[in-house]
Amino acid sequence: MSRAEFEGACRDFKIGINSEDIAVLFNAFDVNRDGTVQYDEFVRTIRGDLTGYRRKLVYQAFTKLDKDGSGIVDIDDIRGIYNAKKHPAVVEGRKTED
Repeated sequence: MSRAEFEGACRDFKIGINSEDIAVLFNAFDVNRDGTVQYDEFVRTIRGDLTGYRRKLVYQAFTKLDKDGSGIVDIDDIRGIYNAKKHPAVVEGRKTED
């Protein structure tokens, strides 16, 4: 969201902080300094850095998904792990397995 949208949301949700503090808060969330706050920036700022335990779990999950060891999880990696045959949208014929 843009800074104007962020300010509007703070007002709409009655956060109770002044415009100056909203600017400081927005800048804290805008990690990559592109003038917007993306979902991942917001969550990362709220949650903080991963603990060692959480980092280990994320690494294990990523390693399991990255079947070819490329360092990137792509659609071929996911196809090798996830079987979509029984997904409700596939069963109903609204989507294909792919």
